[in-house]
Amino acid sequence: VLLQHPVTTEWSEAHTQMEDTLCAIAETNMQTVCIWPNVDAGTDGTSPVEFQIQGDQIHGRYANGVKLVLRLSGFKGEGDWVAPGTCPVRFEGKEGWVETADFGKIATSKPSLLAGQPTTEMSGTDPIKHVREFIDAIKSRSSTAANAEVTRHGYIACHAAAIGWQLARTVNFDPANGKFINDDEANRMCSSPRRAPYPYDPPQPHRRSHRRASFK
Repeated sequence: VLLQHPVTTEWSEAHTQMEDTLCAIAETNMQTVCIWPNVDAGTDGTSPVEFQIQGDQIHGRYANGVKLVLRLSGFKGEGDWVAPGTCPVRFEGKEGWVETADFGKIATSKPSLLAGQPTTEMSGTDPIKHVREFIDAIKSRSSTAANAEVTRHGYIACHAAAIGWQLARTVNFDPANGKFINDDEANRMCSSPRRAPYPYDPPQPHRRSHRRASFK
């Protein structure tokens, strides 16, 4: 019996860690029952399954019950955000909420949530941090936080929400195949007709093999 719980502080590596474990199990040639708990850190490998229009907001619901709220943001106070900067985000939980944006300022519902966190602020974004993480990922053969898979699902969520907004109604989405469920109108908005002679056949999903590469 194999029981492996993901490390919630290493959510971007959960897939690689489990793949390594499965490769090790395969080498034993033993019949194994594998129990894989839910990844607590969440939903970076998927997208919401439902989008609802709520006034000037879009509410997305993930399969595990996590709620995503998309609301207005900008430099003129749109959306009533507390933390200044572009691309603001707020996380809400049982103990309160935490909000931040590109300027490095962190706003919270109570001071205790900031315990142990850096207090320095900056104006704009710091590309050096992205470069540093990229170099570290090359050295460690690991993924970056904003890797291709995470980014892909983030963009899919935004586009699916935008389609629901344009249709002004609730839409149901299947993250596994990237299509809306029983909704031809919404699916037609996922792409534009291509004129001849430029047809496009979508590539088939790539199945990863359980093989490990050796780096020396």
